[in-house]
Order: sequence, then structure tokens, then C-alpha cells
Amino acid sequence: MEKEYDNTNGGALFPNDKKQKETHPDYRGNINVDGKEFWIKGWKKTAKTGMKFLSLSVTAKEEQQNRTEEDPF
Repeated sequence: MEKEYDNTNGGALFPNDKKQKETHPDYRGNINVDGKEFWIKGWKKTAKTGMKFLSLSVTAKEEQQNRTEEDPF
């Protein structure tokens, strides 16, 4: 019998294989927070100090469905 996976408060980022412009995210994925689903995007950046980091942005999946035109990246 296969166990059902509980994805609550978890998510994943994957390399963006559809990136066409420098402004498109380097990573895309989804995350679940308290049972609510979000799209998550990540950009590789470098701070002024030279330290590398990942800048993130989240959009509620239901919010994105309500938009008439959305950048898929």
C-alpha cells in the first residue's frame, strides 16, 4: 500500500528551463503554506559584499488564475 504524501508547509524549486530573458527567474516551483498553494520564483543574485544569495517571490495560485494575462515565467 502506497503512503499518501503530506505536502503541507513544503515545496520545491526547479531550474527554469523556459527562461528566455535575463529578468525571468532562474528557478520556479510551488510551495504550500498552511494548506494554501503558491507559485514560487527564485533569482540568483550577488550582494555588494560578493555573497551569493537567492531572491524569492511568491504568488498565490488562486490570485494568478484571476489575472487575464500572466507572464509564465
